[in-house]
Amino acid sequence: MGRNFYLLMTAGLLLLSAVTAESCKNTQKSTKSDAAGAELNDQHNSQNSLDWAGIYQGQLPCADCSGINTVITLNMDGTYTRQYKYEGRDDSTYKDSGSFSWGKAGSVVRLETQTGQQLYKVIENGLIQLDQAGKPVTGSAAGAYTLTKLDQQSIEEKYWKLTQLNGQAIHFSGNKEPYMILKSSDSTVKGFAGCNGFGGHFERKAGNRIQFSKMISTMMACSDLALEQQFMQVLNKADNYSQHGDTLYLNKARMAPLAQFVAVYLK
Repeated sequence: MGRNFYLLMTAGLLLLSAVTAESCKNTQKSTKSDAAGAELNDQHNSQNSLDWAGIYQGQLPCADCSGINTVITLNMDGTYTRQYKYEGRDDSTYKDSGSFSWGKAGSVVRLETQTGQQLYKVIENGLIQLDQAGKPVTGSAAGAYTLTKLDQQSIEEKYWKLTQLNGQAIHFSGNKEPYMILKSSDSTVKGFAGCNGFGGHFERKAGNRIQFSKMISTMMACSDLALEQQFMQVLNKADNYSQHGDTLYLNKARMAPLAQFVAVYLK
């Protein structure tokens, strides 16, 4: 009996040791898992947490002009386009494109431009231009270095350049191109029809329906008013619109588009 008791005690101790070892192993696994989860949470950054792809616009400070009107488009494939214009210096619009890369922390993008690299911190619905050391500008002018992300799905507050009327491409030789702008603040439309400026009201309804009303225009005499007359007729006839990126169509029922416009971000 003494020998059997000894064997039972030994087996019990071995079982207890095995259970204890397994418990410690599970605790270690749980601790490692928790640590890994915390590490993953720490990796949340602008690159993987924000809807950063899109168009950003604003006026950046300029040393020898009123400001640099800037539009930057960041694409999901790691490419960008940049348009900029020196306000008060000349009327030229400059454009470059290329690739951009993310910093290690995933919060800053580096644009490789023709004039050297530019660094921007990506924030919610915005970009903040940084200095060459990757630091934000401080002081009273700090807020002037921000570009705001545009709502690409909105048709309002954009300069819509007319490119087609009734299926025909527009070839305008004048100094000013036909365009329209829809103002969200008071639901008004203003623009230029080819010879005269115009204005009026618009109303957006469910299902991408739209109606223009109370249209008026200046009364300048021009040698060729055909384009202007067609443009104004389209505004009076259109009852719905469709949008594909930076292209806007005015339509009548389900017929072919009456007019086509493209968004222009620097004027």
